[in-house]
Amino acid sequence: FHDYVLFGQYGYVPSDGTGVTITSVAAYHNIIGDDLPDLEQMMPYLQFDHGYPECIEKELHPAAFRLKELKSRYLREIAIDSSRWALPLPPRLSTDVTPPSTTILPDDYTVPSFGTEVYEFLETHALSVSLPCRLVTLTEEDLDNAEDFLLKDIETLEKASSPLDTPTLQLEELQVSPAWMIRTIHCMRMMASAQKDMYGTTIESKTREIMTLARDGKSNTLEFNAAHVMLGEMQSQEALETWALDVLQSVSGMEGLSPQDLYVRSEPC
Repeated sequence: FHDYVLFGQYGYVPSDGTGVTITSVAAYHNIIGDDLPDLEQMMPYLQFDHGYPECIEKELHPAAFRLKELKSRYLREIAIDSSRWALPLPPRLSTDVTPPSTTILPDDYTVPSFGTEVYEFLETHALSVSLPCRLVTLTEEDLDNAEDFLLKDIETLEKASSPLDTPTLQLEELQVSPAWMIRTIHCMRMMASAQKDMYGTTIESKTREIMTLARDGKSNTLEFNAAHVMLGEMQSQEALETWALDVLQSVSGMEGLSPQDLYVRSEPC
């Protein structure tokens, strides 16, 4: 079970980091549910107009505006298929040794954190949750007949047996240009960062809180376990954010891919 499931059912998570945490690009809506959200709930994903030299206005950019409307419909159709948005990460600590106690901490207890292995994992798995950002950062310049292309995928989604398990789509199998891929990863970094910031605290502060609770003998409390769940979620978002930033830095000097050509934004339109 994932840590948040364990906590929801039992009020407990492994304090040694052997549990499974999740990183996600679902910054603006809840992916858990049985009903598709309203279109308005998906619009925050489209507020940056990545890939366009100017923010999109209906009267000035009619083609881009029509594409944006299709993007919102597409996002809604995949909104509650968690596999499109969330990626389980390997445990922060992998061990075959069963701890002598799940409620009593060892004297040398330290708060778990990810090692370099998580970035090796993300190198091969992170793009499995890139579809939302690939869609968000698409422009008419990236794809011939982009509107028709999205409409075909939307039709496929609307015919799917369940919105919780959507079929393979054209957009996720498409070979994309370097510029489009960089915009996609920039979007993933922003989504991870936005979620981490929603907690209103830092990983360092949450770590200190956990260690204080441990020193005060409160390691078998709901407060201690809740702090661990939050810490794991924040660490998971930071792992995705760091991976994406490393990728962006590695291609920053690539010929023909200047920031002016990419038109990525950090502030909404």
